[in-house]
Amino acid sequence: MKDLLKPLNSTLEIFQSKINFLFLMIEILFGLIFVILIIWIYGFIRKNLGIDKQTKEIERIRKIIEKKFKE
Repeated sequence: MKDLLKPLNSTLEIFQSKINFLFLMIEILFGLIFVILIIWIYGFIRKNLGIDKQTKEIERIRKIIEKKFKE
């Protein structure tokens, strides 16, 4: 009787390992999406608060231009 169920047991173990692998891949995908979302939110907040390099450079250029026009 045990010999009769060995192929079925082996097939179920392979099926279970494939399902576990699929869930692992889905968890990794969600993890990557979460990391990318955090990076995007960080950049979005920096840009809107004017902390990034481009905004500081634009403010400095604007001050220089305003000084020249005031003279």
